[in-house]
Amino acid sequence: PELMRDWFHWSEYGDRLKTMGLGCVVDVLATRSYDISALRNAFLKALFKYKADVKIKGSDTLATFEGMLFDEKIASYRRLTDEFQTITRKELYARLAAGIPRMTDNTPGSSEIGLLNRNISNGGRGQSLRDLFDQLPTLMPRLCPCMLMSPMSVAQYIDLSADKFDLVIFDEASQMPTSEAVGAIARGNALIVVGDPKQMPPTSYFANTVEAEDAGIDDMESILEDCRTLDMPSLQLSWHYRSRHESLIAFSNNEYYDGSLITFPSVDDRATKVHYVPVTGCYDKGGSRSNRAEAEAIVSEIVRRIEDEALRRYSIGVIAFNVMQQGLIEDLLQERFDRDRSLQELASSMPEPIFVKNLENVQGDERDVILFSIGYGPDREGRISMNFGPLNNAGGERRLNVAVSRARHEMYIFSTLKSSDIDLRRSKARGVEGLKHFLQYAETQALPSTILTSAGHQRTLIARQIADELRKRGYAVATDVGRSRFRIDVAVCNPDSPGVYDLGILLDGEAYRDTPTTR
Repeated sequence: PELMRDWFHWSEYGDRLKTMGLGCVVDVLATRSYDISALRNAFLKALFKYKADVKIKGSDTLATFEGMLFDEKIASYRRLTDEFQTITRKELYARLAAGIPRMTDNTPGSSEIGLLNRNISNGGRGQSLRDLFDQLPTLMPRLCPCMLMSPMSVAQYIDLSADKFDLVIFDEASQMPTSEAVGAIARGNALIVVGDPKQMPPTSYFANTVEAEDAGIDDMESILEDCRTLDMPSLQLSWHYRSRHESLIAFSNNEYYDGSLITFPSVDDRATKVHYVPVTGCYDKGGSRSNRAEAEAIVSEIVRRIEDEALRRYSIGVIAFNVMQQGLIEDLLQERFDRDRSLQELASSMPEPIFVKNLENVQGDERDVILFSIGYGPDREGRISMNFGPLNNAGGERRLNVAVSRARHEMYIFSTLKSSDIDLRRSKARGVEGLKHFLQYAETQALPSTILTSAGHQRTLIARQIADELRKRGYAVATDVGRSRFRIDVAVCNPDSPGVYDLGILLDGEAYRDTPTTR
């Protein structure tokens, strides 16, 4: 009876399947022995494939899409972009070279070329550069189509009545006072001002005091701020290029740029290149205002790196919080070089010179490895002052931002101070708050807020499914890898080094679509 009931149900369902056009499924079930669950999955796969084909054929874009052709188009784009850049450089060089007049023996002495030759031969005796430039109005733009000058040099050498430059460009404009910039601006027909409002203002700005009644007509702190106040057309550059590892810029991106910088994950993204090195010592608050223990530790690290052939390939920069600590490190390093001349020779063979600078003069510099000396910390009695020099002043947070973003490959923070030693109830300065957050990040690798981790990047269903299937096959998998708005959807870990990724998978989904540039 049970078999008859099963046969009756089978016949009923079989008839229904045939009326729905699925007689082929009934025939397979009736004539062949298959695992029912496998047959069901095969049917669903065929059904979904059919529906996908219908959708694809109904779209002009999808119907003509070929994966191999798309990959070839990307490869062609990369090749042509590189060729275009190379050709552009060569064409620019050719155009500029074509503008240089030929020097011949019979050039009239009264011509601009003759005048220039005469001044070259006599070393410019009795002729100022300003007068010489005035006498070469046609030749100078052809010989020097682009001139790199300070605003003071522009005022000194370029007469205001002379033909103006087509374009004046200011770099590091956050450090340029408007009063010094206007002379160069007046000598140009167009202006581009490049700078970062989150980096340092002019060093002397805070030394000036402005009367209350004059505050309304006073310049802003820099030409960059004046241009921003005037609502000039602006463009935000969001790609960060210096740091070779996201951990080096993650703090600044989170603390000062609200996560707006676009950075890219590394294969060892789980590791960190920001290292906290605790030092046992004290800050000589009432005396030299330096920290000898930190200085000695940094000099020892420099020597270790110089003596190691592999580490010597990476250039070194040292940043101190104040001038006294900078001077102490320089003195101790020079003493070590004086005792061992071979160290000096090895140091001179490094790709870039070692620099030792402080917060005030390090903007614009970068090195592969940055050694950071906090300097401030407990005094001999164990007391900790909340006075951290320039960080306590207005704009101190910008000095910190500059200092902590100088490294290309690694940064080491040598400190007798811990983040827990900084009491924000005793100081409201943004620079001091930033220092506490930075030390927290160096000690724990945890960012003080979640701006970067909650950047709106949601894992798609297919990303979760791919990750789950890879895990079922025994792979260690991470999803949503990255510390900025640009993320890798799925990453497969190296089985021998779990902190290193062997494969990254980018999905053609919302994140890929919303990427603002082709590259």
